[in-house]
Amino acid sequence: MRVVVLLALLTSAVNAQSLPLRQSQLDFSARDENYRVPLDSTVNARWLGGGVSAPRWSPDGQWLYFQYALTPSPAMEGMQPDDPWWRVSRDARRVEQVTREAALEIPAQMRHTRNGQRAVWFHRGALQYWKRGAITRTLLQRVEAITPQWTPDERAVRWLEDNNLWEIDPETGSLVQLTRALQQRDSSRTDRQRAELVRQQLDIFDFTEARKAARDSMYRRQVAERWPQPITVPYKEGETISFLQVPAGGRYATFLITPRVQTTQTTFSDYVNDSGIVVQRTSRPKVGAPVPVRRAMIVVHNPTATPDSVKAIAVESDTAKFGGKRVTATSALWNGAGTRFVVEFQSLDHKDRWFVLVNPADGKHERILHHIHDDAWFGGAGQAMGWLNASWAEFLPDGETLAITSEETGWAHLYLVKMDGTKQALTSGEWEIRNITRSNDGNSWWIMAGVEHPNELHLYELPLRGGMLTRINPPGEGEAQPTPSPDGTVLAYRWSTPTELQDLYLMPRRAGAPATRITRSGTDAFYRIAWPQSEFIQFPDDRGKPVFARVYKPLTTVATRPAVMEIHGAGYAQGVHKTFSNSSAHGGSLTAQYLAARGVTYMVLDYRGSAGYGRDMRTDIYRSMGDRDVKSAIAAIPVLEQRYNVNRQKIGLFGCSYGGFFTLMALFQHPGAFQGGVAQCSVTDWAHYNHGYTARILNGAPVDDTTAYKVSSPIYHAEGLRDRLILQHGLVDGNVQYQDAARLVQRMMELGKDFEFVTYPIDAHGWTSRWARLDSQRRMMRLWDDVLLK
Repeated sequence: MRVVVLLALLTSAVNAQSLPLRQSQLDFSARDENYRVPLDSTVNARWLGGGVSAPRWSPDGQWLYFQYALTPSPAMEGMQPDDPWWRVSRDARRVEQVTREAALEIPAQMRHTRNGQRAVWFHRGALQYWKRGAITRTLLQRVEAITPQWTPDERAVRWLEDNNLWEIDPETGSLVQLTRALQQRDSSRTDRQRAELVRQQLDIFDFTEARKAARDSMYRRQVAERWPQPITVPYKEGETISFLQVPAGGRYATFLITPRVQTTQTTFSDYVNDSGIVVQRTSRPKVGAPVPVRRAMIVVHNPTATPDSVKAIAVESDTAKFGGKRVTATSALWNGAGTRFVVEFQSLDHKDRWFVLVNPADGKHERILHHIHDDAWFGGAGQAMGWLNASWAEFLPDGETLAITSEETGWAHLYLVKMDGTKQALTSGEWEIRNITRSNDGNSWWIMAGVEHPNELHLYELPLRGGMLTRINPPGEGEAQPTPSPDGTVLAYRWSTPTELQDLYLMPRRAGAPATRITRSGTDAFYRIAWPQSEFIQFPDDRGKPVFARVYKPLTTVATRPAVMEIHGAGYAQGVHKTFSNSSAHGGSLTAQYLAARGVTYMVLDYRGSAGYGRDMRTDIYRSMGDRDVKSAIAAIPVLEQRYNVNRQKIGLFGCSYGGFFTLMALFQHPGAFQGGVAQCSVTDWAHYNHGYTARILNGAPVDDTTAYKVSSPIYHAEGLRDRLILQHGLVDGNVQYQDAARLVQRMMELGKDFEFVTYPIDAHGWTSRWARLDSQRRMMRLWDDVLLK
């Protein structure tokens, strides 16, 4: 066992500093109304400052390490900035710069015990073990990365490696292989014929039966005398093992099996690359491709069984158990004692989820603990974009209570479910849980949510079995990103407000405790810029349903009184945040400032279908993308006109990905409402997008609901184009592929439409090169000059 010392804990400071670390000595009093932001500077906000990144605690929780540049410099093309490293003491009394080598000895992810006295992590090819008061030790080394986890009793550490589950005692170094994956093949006719001959020999001759009995007896003696063997986990060629677990007691191995299905991958061409030769790239299948159905499997451990004889039991998943629905197993979990086994199933039509208590001895259902159905698609906070992935669930220490989140009230909230199926709601209200974890000591829940306002994000604490929900980070409008110390008593968090860049703070983890500011971001340029005032508003659409937006007011008045709408991508995402919005080629605070300085009112729109506002808003686009979402923008026009004195004949919009799709549908279906639009990397026909995202919203594959796909796809509505359009797409976009743009271009040419089409030869989804970002921004601003400012 090799002994190592964490250099970061022993390295002296490179350069001690006073708090807070500052990127400028200026403040907002330096505002200069004549300071102008060049257009080319709007595509990357790094020169403004900010940029606290990679916060991580030392194993003992005495120091917080992070990256921060006092003088931000541009990063190399395609690279993340390699900013200097710092560390600040947990009492926030000392901050000092450290070497990169020292900082990188501190891993990004550690697994501490509940009391914070021990930790394990995999870093730089080694599984390392730390214990307070002892020297950090390397337990073992691996070429491929592993993800260590403590066992429920915290006596050992487990990880999955090459489809096998391993366990090590960090005190003794004792290493045990718990499971052995064994690929089994289906028996052929020849195999069955050979087995039949063997059976005949046993039936006819006494000596063959005697020999078999002797061999079996010898095998049993050998089994009794040998070391305990791993539990055999059988699988077939092409199958993938996941969620492999051996519960306390070691009587079972449980896992999910995903079969390989035959699908047709999409292809696209990479024309400009290092080789000088056109390279064919592959990407995901299109919607409607076969979906692999995962099964939950159980192996009942039999120490005397030969590996080839081991058979896995499939947990019941026939349609009769699930109201006629075809289902797939999405997760499985044991309680700490190994006495309760729960499997999560989701329906292939995305409308149902079940948590089922299963008898591990035979795989049969004991009872359904919880079931949620949604006529559109079930989801909410924590669901991974519709890919039939695991929902969050966790057993409480008593082993008889399961914690889950559910959207059954229309908002994602926390529930406790007993093993008899009774449930208790721990949170409620018109807000949703964005993220949830158990506190380090296991006695409470840490919940990320926007209880006060859907455009805010704060850390709250809730007793494990319910009680008062308490906000931990200090009062104020903004968004927090917390990083608790290993013992959970100190909270580091990054914080941004509508007018301030994101900064780092430290505070004791208790409500009302004072926070110490560690950084004060913003370069001289940031404080000299005349930033426009912004308002966070809510207004009704044509049915009286709420729509949310952020509106930046113009810094000067122009005769045309124009406005531009920024439309976020991803569909189920959120664009309106009470933060200083980072800028890119697809919008943000710098783009808003540039346009506001030219007299443009700038609106960031969270349309119907956006995240953060509950189930009704999320599902308003079911079977009709481009309808209720786009009508949010239509409803915003009179708001801009009446509240902000905008000329409704001078409004444009733009967006990337779903935002580009939205822009196309707005122009195609509501001609004259907008004078122009820029559609970037846009979906133009949902029949050509992926299955996981699309099938849940449009009620299955195109063959299942042709109407939904036609209603929702811009290519079927291109006849409506009357206004100015710029279509921009990356040639090597493996997500929304170039074919989407090419097909729409052909259709619009056939219809005789006037438009502009731009290809970015080396760019993938969302523009990966500076050249594309600059070109995209320049073309968009020229469009606004033509249709809005004249």
